[in-house]
Amino acid sequence: MRKMYSLVSIMIMAVLAITTIGGSSAQASVPRFSFQTEDGKWDGEVGNPNNLANIEIDLVSPIYLKTASGTTQLSNYSNLSVRLRNASTGATTSYHTFTNGKTLFTSMKTGKYYVDIKDTYTNGYVSGKLDVVFK
Repeated sequence: MRKMYSLVSIMIMAVLAITTIGGSSAQASVPRFSFQTEDGKWDGEVGNPNNLANIEIDLVSPIYLKTASGTTQLSNYSNLSVRLRNASTGATTSYHTFTNGKTLFTSMKTGKYYVDIKDTYTNGYVSGKLDVVFK
């Protein structure tokens, strides 16, 4: 019985080690954020623990345009852009456009950042979800 317990324990530890170490690229993601443009609020908050890390912002389908005449699901995100603002210094990146629903901020300093999504629509606002991924 002891041998069986030891064998099961070793197998569990091996599985945990493989699933913890197994990724081929170093990526970490924070929880998914909901966003709405033109509401005056930040659309996410992320702590960057690694100096000079790359931070990717990924839009998560479905993304909606809401106007007085109704709601439309967007498939083209060319009217959306995003910037990051350092919470302690106030330094803000330029707005980045999305390619295939993703954009990358490179060589970001350690610190907490606020995410800001804006749109260029004049007759409504955009809402949806986004992921923040460290690369």
